[in-house]
Amino acid sequence: MEVSTRPYFKDRTRQHVDINLTHPLDPAKPIRRRVVAPAGMDAAAAVEWGRAEALKLFRALCQPADVRAQKRGATDHDAKPTPPPIKTLTEYWAVFESSHVAELKYSTRVHYETVWANIRPLLGALRLDQIDEKALTQLRTHMRQERALSQGYTRQTCEAVRVALRHARSEGALPKGHELPQITWPKQRRAKVDVYSREDLEALVASARNTEERVLFLLLADAALRIGECAGLMWRDISLEERTMVIRRNVSRGRLQDTAKGEDGEITLSPRLAEALRGYTPRGDFVFVPDGRFSAHSIFHVQKTHVQEGTLGMRVRHAQKRAGLSVYGPHRIRHSVLTLLAHKGVSPYALQALARHANLSTTMRYYVHLKQSALAAQAVAALTAPDTDGNGAA
Repeated sequence: MEVSTRPYFKDRTRQHVDINLTHPLDPAKPIRRRVVAPAGMDAAAAVEWGRAEALKLFRALCQPADVRAQKRGATDHDAKPTPPPIKTLTEYWAVFESSHVAELKYSTRVHYETVWANIRPLLGALRLDQIDEKALTQLRTHMRQERALSQGYTRQTCEAVRVALRHARSEGALPKGHELPQITWPKQRRAKVDVYSREDLEALVASARNTEERVLFLLLADAALRIGECAGLMWRDISLEERTMVIRRNVSRGRLQDTAKGEDGEITLSPRLAEALRGYTPRGDFVFVPDGRFSAHSIFHVQKTHVQEGTLGMRVRHAQKRAGLSVYGPHRIRHSVLTLLAHKGVSPYALQALARHANLSTTMRYYVHLKQSALAAQAVAALTAPDTDGNGAA
């Protein structure tokens, strides 16, 4: 065993100690350690301190290798555990689908399946912590410029990535402090949507060829139902005595769902809708059931209990064409009804109750351009009105 000292080159007031000894279990294996003695020791004190450290090292080397390994294992066990490696988005997406997406409505599950086909080629191989604003921007550029997809659908796709990352953070697959990537969207001009006039809607109702079609068209024109809500409407939801019906389910992509897209709600039947329902003979639990005439135009597999919303939508399109209207489909009827009511000054709260919007902000979209137009008209009227003095004289 040899112990020597020399001044420490980084701090000349301290001693650098060299320890050289022979391995007690393997004489052919020299052991060397270089350590800095504690502050305040001169050369002699540093030598004594070095000999004590050398003796500790020698005693440790005298122990068998398995004992030293056990001690190292105990030390490793006491240490903070190493966090598991961060998964790629593809690896985590299966977890995300089974624990989150599987709990959502069928139409939403289909949506996630669709957007994943766009996400996976660009982001699937990235670790969750590598998906940042730059990665989302590249996904947006690919979808908008190379695939020419709409901004709305692109935005939904990018938001699906953020939802998956938020879920990963809540499940511990990402550190709790990990910030979700943000992406700036350019402001897009909202295109004006053409709506049917009251006369157009009356022409559609008049084009009904039987009571069944009349009921369908009145549910759209007088109750502003979604076509999937028409397909999911059951006779037990309707009270002809009280002239009310409760909207509590809809059909999406051929699947019956317990809840509609918006909020469940009770709607008052118009007199002519109540009359049409009284004259319509039920053929099952649902107001509309699949039969040869309905299924002939369906692009979906026909279920046994309820008609497909695609089937009803096709009948509406055929009626729009027969009535000489622009063929926009069934949802444009709902949009037109709500817009016409907003034009008439119906309260936003009353309109929200009819539309069953979850948020009033959705209902207010039907009022924004109307209110702006009214305010602009007031401003123009003020500019063109003659100036008057305090007595009202010009």
